Amino acid sequence: MSFNPNTLLNNPANILAIRGQGVNVSSQPPPKEAPPPAPVVAPPPYDKALYENAFGRLGLMNINNVADLGCGVGNFTGVMASRHQRPEVYIGVDMSHAAIQTARAAYPGWNFIYGDFTAPNVSQQYERFEAFLFLNVFDVIENEISVIEGVPSQKPILFSMPRLPIEGSLRYYEDINALRARYSNYLSIKSVGRLNISSGQYYMVVAERW
Repeated sequence: MSFNPNTLLNNPANILAIRGQGVNVSSQPPPKEAPPPAPVVAPPPYDKALYENAFGRLGLMNINNVADLGCGVGNFTGVMASRHQRPEVYIGVDMSHAAIQTARAAYPGWNFIYGDFTAPNVSQQYERFEAFLFLNVFDVIENEISVIEGVPSQKPILFSMPRLPIEGSLRYYEDINALRARYSNYLSIKSVGRLNISSGQYYMVVAERW
């Protein structure tokens, strides 16, 4: 930081010390500096196949814009950016502040929101979008049903679900009928596809909330 002569003139304690009427400011402890901001970590490498598959399915449904709920560090955003999509057709929401900071740094100009996507003040920012994307979300949260119930009805929902155990997942469904049984009371399931990629075996489900 360069020297600022106005600092001396604008500080009454310094002026008193110069006149002999105050303490010597050199004896005072230096002011505490604000801690530096935490460094933003670059998004780690990831298998794009899951996100590219979701992008293709949205295209087949002629979806013009999408809310990416549980967007993490912006993996799906990376696919959209690589396909030359416009940022205004996308919004990403995540409950991890660190993940949102990373996504914002990696994809400037794209819209990311930090917050609980079940909270009314957050949902009102994304409920106008045409479709809702949940990739690697329903298998890692405790009560995914409460999230489903908070999504606007009669709009497409696209979500992934592991078919076999994956580290960090709370649930998986090897049997497709068990998956349908879990969600059929809350969702009208339109299609269930299967995807085998390097990170595991998944179902890709297209549905709407009743």
